[in-house]
Amino acid sequence: MRIIFSTDSIERGGKERVMAILCVSLMRLGNEIRILAKRAGKHDSYLNEYNIEHKTTVSYNGLIQYKTLLHEFRPDMVVSWDIKTSLFNLLLYRRLNYKFINGSIRHGVRLFKPSHLFRSLLCHLSPYVISNSFAGLKVNNLRPGKKRFVLYNGIETKFRNTLSPEEKYELKQRFIPGYADNPGFVYISVANFVPYKDYFTVTKALSRLRSAFNFYYLIAGGGPMRKEVEEMTRTYGLEKNIILAGKVENVRDYLFAADVMIHSSRGEGISNAILEAMHAGLPVIATNVGGIPETVYPGSSLLFPYKDHEALYRCLLKSKELKESFNPDSESYQNHLAKFSVETMVRRFEEIIDIVTRKER
Repeated sequence: MRIIFSTDSIERGGKERVMAILCVSLMRLGNEIRILAKRAGKHDSYLNEYNIEHKTTVSYNGLIQYKTLLHEFRPDMVVSWDIKTSLFNLLLYRRLNYKFINGSIRHGVRLFKPSHLFRSLLCHLSPYVISNSFAGLKVNNLRPGKKRFVLYNGIETKFRNTLSPEEKYELKQRFIPGYADNPGFVYISVANFVPYKDYFTVTKALSRLRSAFNFYYLIAGGGPMRKEVEEMTRTYGLEKNIILAGKVENVRDYLFAADVMIHSSRGEGISNAILEAMHAGLPVIATNVGGIPETVYPGSSLLFPYKDHEALYRCLLKSKELKESFNPDSESYQNHLAKFSVETMVRRFEEIIDIVTRKER
């Protein structure tokens, strides 16, 4: 089968990694794959990490060139991962006679803003839709069924933490200045400094936690709001507690050094950052939004309302107890993680392809 994945970019992000994993698995099965991306020149993209040849990806500029590329490749199926190419495919899929799946729902919230409303409209008009959470379908007024699918993100086994306590301690010393002389409980967030990742509520809650116990907060991520976060860190006098690691290649090692993940976000579908932390054996404290409740394991998580620093503070006070009572090797926890494995994701995607192609025969 000839399959195209269309997207706005192949930079490093949740949807890009899912797309790369699916590309590799589909090519192993003998399918011919192309990625059409508006921005396709990123050297540190997931194409390198998953050994996908760069010739697999072709850049486009506008509808006319996009249509020309479809003519040249003659796909049997196109899966779009962004709003713009979802619109392009709606205009073209009948004329060029290919199956079209809209995979642009990556968040479990729909705000009253043009891009969210337009995405929702396109999904209602699309013949098939994939969301990465049931929450994503629900907020867009779509029911899961024969043409509306949920495809959970899958995380690799490399994120499973098998380090000894001594090895974990060494990582803490490596990433946290002065840890050996002043050890403490370690929190982590893996998210860029953008408006909908609410580091301000987290910082405010952490400023109250100092009187309870010593802690450190590792942040792996970059972005346009870094200076604002740095300023707030200084305002609350947390310069020695908060470590801004920037964008890191070894996210796994940072997760292995932590005790609990904090994830404060305005909206999520199925968060790869949370899944990575869960596979690394970390309890999770997160906002009760979108697909997060269907992602986390009840016995190892605490949820709080978005922007509610008082509720987050109460969760943080319980975090040591949460960590001590949690057994990441339990059968029930491992069964929960299995829903978010690469194998499960690939198998489900193959099922979706089979359903779509059977319906079109």
